[in-house]
This record gives sequence, structure tokens and C-alpha cells, in this order.
Amino acid sequence: MTLFRQILLMIIVCFSLNLVGVLWLEFNSTRNYLANQLESDLNNTSTSLSMALQPHLQSDDKVMIESTINTYFDGGFYESIELETFVDEKTISRKNPVRIAGVPEWFINLDLLNIPQQETTITDGWMQAGTLKIKGHPGFAYKQLWEAFTAMFIWIFCLSIAVIIFTGFGIRVLLGPLRKIQKKAQEIQERKFGNALELPATKELKQVTEAINKMTEKLKEQFQEEARLHDKLKQQAFQDPTTGLGNRSFFNRQLNAWLEESAHGSVLLLELNGLETIKKRDGFTQRDDVVKAAAQRLLNVFNPDNGHVACRLSVNEFAVLVQGADLQAIEYKLEQLQQTLESPHFTKQFYDEPIFYIGTVVVKEKTEATKLMGMVDSALQQARQSAKHINIVQQNKENTASTLVKTELRDKILGAINNANLGFSRQPVIEFNKPQDTLHFEAFAQLKLKDLGSINAASFISVLDEYELGQVFDKKVIETIFAHINKHPDKSYAINLTASALKDENFILWLIDMIRANSHLAAHICFEFSEESVIYNRERIENLCYQFTNMGIQFGVDRVGRNFSSLSYLQSIHPNYVKIDHAYTQMALSNKDDAYFVGSLCTTIHNLDVAVIATRVENEAQLEILKEYHFDGYQGFIYKPEHFEISQ
Repeated sequence: MTLFRQILLMIIVCFSLNLVGVLWLEFNSTRNYLANQLESDLNNTSTSLSMALQPHLQSDDKVMIESTINTYFDGGFYESIELETFVDEKTISRKNPVRIAGVPEWFINLDLLNIPQQETTITDGWMQAGTLKIKGHPGFAYKQLWEAFTAMFIWIFCLSIAVIIFTGFGIRVLLGPLRKIQKKAQEIQERKFGNALELPATKELKQVTEAINKMTEKLKEQFQEEARLHDKLKQQAFQDPTTGLGNRSFFNRQLNAWLEESAHGSVLLLELNGLETIKKRDGFTQRDDVVKAAAQRLLNVFNPDNGHVACRLSVNEFAVLVQGADLQAIEYKLEQLQQTLESPHFTKQFYDEPIFYIGTVVVKEKTEATKLMGMVDSALQQARQSAKHINIVQQNKENTASTLVKTELRDKILGAINNANLGFSRQPVIEFNKPQDTLHFEAFAQLKLKDLGSINAASFISVLDEYELGQVFDKKVIETIFAHINKHPDKSYAINLTASALKDENFILWLIDMIRANSHLAAHICFEFSEESVIYNRERIENLCYQFTNMGIQFGVDRVGRNFSSLSYLQSIHPNYVKIDHAYTQMALSNKDDAYFVGSLCTTIHNLDVAVIATRVENEAQLEILKEYHFDGYQGFIYKPEHFEISQ
């Protein structure tokens, strides 16, 4: 029982006892008054009737005796009048049944009134002539008593209702600060710190509120300090201090993880020429400004929001992992990059020509990182000898999909989506300490394209983003999986949302309506989106996560830790779980020194009461190593994705 109800119940009980006491005192007083009045009236009647009957008894006038008794009986309000004569030992009796209109029978049967009766001896000189017995009728008294009782009861009932309402309102007002404290405590438990509570006027609650505010501030500072420490260590180890991009170590880890995961896209090296000359003539500050400007132009073309990874490898070298970019896409991107690097505002800062060289390899199948970087270096060497200063090399020229014109590929993808030519596979996410328990299955969608067969999302996600088809694709996937769960509600599925779909306000509104229309599936679905989507589309994502929380939908963030942004965004959206970037899994498995960053990342996230899931776990040996980092779950090729039929 809540404190509000306990206090209200205590007040109601005390108030009710007081009212019952007052009601009984008033009722008893009224009852005694009516009984006394009845007894007084009976005494007067007995005396008067005795005197009236005395001469008739002396003359033994039977007619007058009965006439006198009838007159008194009819003119008064008596239950019975009885006269016993001693001369002939006869009894004259008149009775009136106790029935009172407007008074319930059960009330009369309570015998609340002690009905008086009077017995008088009538004399004839010194001789006894007879005995007169009169019993008062309780009708009038009961009627008066019932009316008094009902009036008092109605008044007390109405007063009680008014007191309960007023008291309840007053208690709610007084306990308002306590409810805020309770809500704040729940938010702290969920690691949602928010703003400080307003201090109430009540002294005791004011002290408690001050303590809660201090504790909240302390915990908030503690989390922020841990996040800052993790970010600082990560920046020192993996970030270039001049540009804020990843360094060579970060690039190597991302490259290895990317090659293991999808290996579909492009890798390019950009070499800036003449930085040493700028340093000698204008100083290192000017050189750093030029490097920063080049890095920003690189990010403008290869937006991290789309999953591209840009790094600075050395003083004059930059590298970019371009997700899902085929030959046509990378040619278009390099054309944009060439235009921005050759703009007069940028070139005027250089003294040497040409100012850049770019070597690119289009990757279509998995290979070793050292072999791939050898190809990229070779492409860069050829670019130095090229008139355009740009060279593109294809890893495998016999891939049919790459020969398609981009618009043709787009049309094939759109046709497959509209015709629901989708295939699905799923991979379980396992609870770390309970291998028999599956947290959920992550659903992977493939498109069945004519002449190309089934292709994974990694092969066409760049086309979806470029032509803003993500919301069309996501809608079809969500509708299909929802229909499947409706028929097979024995498993829970995680659905990935594309970055381009999350930028579409209409898609978000559609998704919310879709979930509300299928609210019975809330326990069987969850949604995932990448860390880049949160960082570069934070306002929409925060609003969507707020809706998810209100509807009881679980959601997670994928590839956490891939970017150099602070983890503070986790505090604002508070996901149910995160999947750390698989580069961290490789760090934990390959190098004890780097593994410290994995532990730091997990600790920081756990402090927000968010579950942490390891990715790209491939065997039991890796699982044993990862146990010491206190992951909540894991996912990877230790349980390979399995195809499953969708029932619509």
C-alpha cells in the first residue's frame, strides 16, 4: 500500500471514529429525551384516566367505563390500555399494534427505546376497585428517532466525503515533493540524472531533496569523469591530435574489422604534396591549418554518417575506408574530392604543384590487409605518374554487379523491394552467463535481384543511402518481419534501421504508428541503429527513442566506440543494449595493452545500466578471453547466420 493511501486511511479511520462517537452521543441524547417525554405523558394520562374512571367504578357503570377508556385510547397515542375490575373480576382492554409509517421494521426491532408502562390502582374509599395498566405507544418516538438518525447520517456521510476529498488533495500536495524524489530515484537507477529538484517548503522533505540533488550531481560527475577518461585514453591512443581523425593504429584496426565483416567498398590514400615547403616558409601553424582544412574537405565528401572512416596515417597521408562504394560511386566521390581540393581558396596556400595524389582500390572480396594496402600503395605510386594525379584499381573486374550502371542497380533494387523479393537470415545474440538463453535474433535482409541472385545489405546499402531508398527498404523489411512474428511469436527479432530512413520524419511517424497498431508484438521486437546515426542525427533519434521507451520497445546502438565522439549520447537516449564495434573485440583478443580500452568502454557503459554485447565472436577460445570484460551477451560466427523462411 502506498504512503498516500496509508495516511489517507489513517485519517479516515480516526475521523470516522470521531464521527461515530458524535453520532452515537447525539442519537442517545435524542433517544433519552423521547423516552422521558413518553414516560411523562404516560404518567399524566394514567393519573387523569384513573380519576375519570373512579366515579364510574363506584357506580359500576359499565357503559361509562368503556366509553371513558375508548375516549382516552382514541384521543391519545398508546399501545395498550387495560382495566381490571375487582368487583366482577372482568378486564377491559384496548390495543394498538406497533406499526409506524416511514420507519423500517428492522429499526423498530432493534428495541432502541425502553417503552414505559404505568400501573395504577383505583380505589373506592378504602377499598380497591380495580387496576389500570397503560403502555405508551413508541410510534411517534421511533419516527422522531429515525428522522434524527437519517438526518445525522446524511450530514455525516456528506461531511465525510468532503473531508476525504479535501484530505486526499491536501496529502497529494504535501507528498508532491516526495513523488518527485521517488521519480528522481528511479531516474538515477536508470542513470538518467537530469536537472536538480526544486527544494520543497517542508523541512524534512527539503533535507531529503538536498541529499538527492547532491547524490545526483555526484553520480553525474562520476559518470562524466569516467567517460572523459575513456575518451581521453582513446584519443591519445587512436586519434590524430591535429585533425581529430583516427591515426594509423585506428585505421589498421578498422581495416581488419571491415575486411572480416563485409569487404565491399573502396580504400583510398590521399597524399598532400608540399607541406614541408609550407612549414619552412609559413611555419608549422600554417601547415597544421592546411592539414585541418584538407581533413575537413575529406569529411565533407566522405561523410562519417554513412559509415565511411577517414584517418590520417602520417604528416602528409590520409586514408579513407569507403563503405559499399563500387567503381561508379568512388569515381563520383573522387571527382567531388578533386574539385574541393583544387578550389582556389585551398590551392593558394601551396607553393608546390601538384598539391595532391590519390590512389584507390575498389574492393569486392575479402583479402589480407597487408596485401590490400600493398595494392593501395601501388595505386598511389601510379597516381604520382598520372596526369590527373588520381588512379583507381579494381580488385576483381569480373564482378557482374560492378558492371551495372548505378541507375540500373537502383532500379533493380527498387523493383525487388516493391515485389518483396527479400530473403532473410538470422543470427542469435546469446546471454554471456547463460548460453542456453537467447536475448534475440538479429535479422539480416537480402535482396533477390534478377541476373545477380541474392545480395547482402552491405552490397547495396550505399545505393539506398545515395538515392534515399532506405525508408522504402526498411518499411518492407519491418512489414515482413511483423507479419512473420504474428504467425510465429516464439522468437524475438532485432531489426536494423538504415541511416537514410532515420533522417526521414515521415518514416519515423510511420514506424511509430506501425508499432502502435501491433502493440501486442512489443515483447518480440527490438530495433537497432548505428552510432553514426545517433551522432549525426541526434535530435530525431532522441525523439524516436523516447517513443520506443513509452511503448515498451527495446532498442540498441550498433558499432559503439567506432567514432571519437563522447559516449554522453548514451545517457540521453539510454538504450537497452549496445553492440560495441568489432574492432574492440579484436583489440581484446589480440593485445593486452589495447584490451584496457575495451574494459574502460564496458565499464563506462555499464555505469549507465546499459547491457554490452560483444560482436564478431568466432569460437569458444575467444569467448573465454572475453569473459573477463563482463560482457552481457555476444554475437558472431560462433553461431553462424542461418536462413529462415518468412511467413507473411
